[in-house]
Amino acid sequence: MRNFILRRAASSAIVLVLSVVTVFLSIRILPGDPVLLKYGAQTGATPAALDALRESAGLNHPMLVQLMIWLGGVVRGDFGTSFISQLPVSELVGQRIPATLELTFFIVIIASILSVLLVLIAIRKPGSATDRFIGYVTSIGFSTPSFIIGIILVYIFALRWHILPSQGFKPMDLGVVQNMKLMILPAFTGAMVVSPYLIKYLRTSILETRVSSYVRTAKGKGLSSSAVLFRHILPNSIVPTLTMLGMIVGFALGGVFVIEYMFAVPGIGSLAIESASARDYSVLQGVSVVVIAFFIITTFVFDLVCGFVDPRQRVLQVKSR
Repeated sequence: MRNFILRRAASSAIVLVLSVVTVFLSIRILPGDPVLLKYGAQTGATPAALDALRESAGLNHPMLVQLMIWLGGVVRGDFGTSFISQLPVSELVGQRIPATLELTFFIVIIASILSVLLVLIAIRKPGSATDRFIGYVTSIGFSTPSFIIGIILVYIFALRWHILPSQGFKPMDLGVVQNMKLMILPAFTGAMVVSPYLIKYLRTSILETRVSSYVRTAKGKGLSSSAVLFRHILPNSIVPTLTMLGMIVGFALGGVFVIEYMFAVPGIGSLAIESASARDYSVLQGVSVVVIAFFIITTFVFDLVCGFVDPRQRVLQVKSR
């Protein structure tokens, strides 16, 4: 177990470094100049003055020098300063991340419950009309963008039936009921995007487990179908699904960008979109690092849980490397 943890930690650290460097270079090659966007239209903004501002912001340094300076700051916990607002990036991200984590939490909870319920209904009679219908719905979920689902939900529940607000956010400490009402539509939008992955993976895992020898033995002992399902099939099917769930958590965090912007949730997703429009490199890089680190840490933790619960996962991961 110790060697397994060390290998997973080392691989996660390498992926984190490579991802952060890739994000930095990708952001810096985007077209546009943040100095021009902020000061170019102002009276008296001469080319010399704009160049001096670029120099003070470190934008005139070679790309490699900028990367090393930024990485050095990240190691010290300094993500830089926003070029637009002149506020520390860590402060801006810290203000926005609670809303994002809350939305991600609700998305994962709703998606997990919905997936388990639909899979339990589908596998009662594999190949039946109900199973095929759930399969069709899952396929539609794979191919439908989150903003389309959001538009449909807003039209039905906010514009047509007038039972839920369409946009906004209120912190939980200022009103739990209003917070929950505002979170329902964005949370269900995200859940309907990520749940097809869980449904497909869990259904496949359950169908494979149903033909195992210990399941046939349990049936031969006279256990009822429900007892076999909940005592043997479902527990052994959920263990490998935990790895997929870890990826879903990271996927949900990365996927809330459009959902937050659409439903006016003041999270890091909407902050990233605003920063991208203004070419505020430091903020965009800080948000990217937080999302990447959260995704890697989440998958790392779920891999450790799977390795602890099921030692076979440790062997499989060692052989795959």
